[in-house]
Amino acid sequence: VQSTGKMYKLFFLSAVLLISVSEAQLQLWQHYLTYLSGGKKHDFYGSGNLDSWWDNKVSHVVAIEGNYILYQEPNFAGKALIVLEGDAVPMSSDWNDKLSSVKFLGNGCVKRGIDFAGADIKRIPNVPTMDGCMKYCNEEQRCKSVAHDVPNRNCWIKTGERGARVNIKAGVDSASKSCYQKKALPKIEKCVHKDFDFYGADIGRIEVFDIASCVKSCQDLANCKSITFSRGKCWRKNKRLGAIPRPKTDVHSVEMICVESC
Repeated sequence: VQSTGKMYKLFFLSAVLLISVSEAQLQLWQHYLTYLSGGKKHDFYGSGNLDSWWDNKVSHVVAIEGNYILYQEPNFAGKALIVLEGDAVPMSSDWNDKLSSVKFLGNGCVKRGIDFAGADIKRIPNVPTMDGCMKYCNEEQRCKSVAHDVPNRNCWIKTGERGARVNIKAGVDSASKSCYQKKALPKIEKCVHKDFDFYGADIGRIEVFDIASCVKSCQDLANCKSITFSRGKCWRKNKRLGAIPRPKTDVHSVEMICVESC
């Protein structure tokens, strides 16, 4: 009996640990009104079919973490609906009490297998990575999102936060510029001297997606003590404040000693 109790306790703790470390969580609610009042809900992790308690009984979903495709039939079949991280979706009449399975697409800013279609500014060919695609978006003031055709190395920069519409498309990854910026900045935000140029004392200039990537490149470079970043261009410096620190619009600088203290 004692051994059984220990095994049960170990199984219980393992189950709790698996749930707590999972980064993917989709909340399922049986009625929209229960969502508003804090009623009956189910936290769904990963991919799979809904059990008998929830199959064809969901009226509202909230993507707390992760990106998903919802299906009206078991085993990822039938009519599909895309739900991205942060979405709270009351089911329409076409979907109310019809959800049967869920496919998890992954966490983070990059929506893999998802196409932010339409609202194109232009196509840039021969772009091998999402970071490279985002660099072009960062240089264009109107750009709010990108779609990256991975096999063909094409990058579309777009005026819409999710393009004009969201489609399922194998081989295409999409991301919004605002998400990329929010994910990259928190650790170094307090260290950024906005509209300030650490002029001179350059080690060299490179092109990067954002200021966080610029800081990372300085961390990897011997004797780099600060950076200045503007419109996708990153200057690494061998002096803490460059040679001549000065105000300059749309130019931002960071001292590495500040980043190291974060």
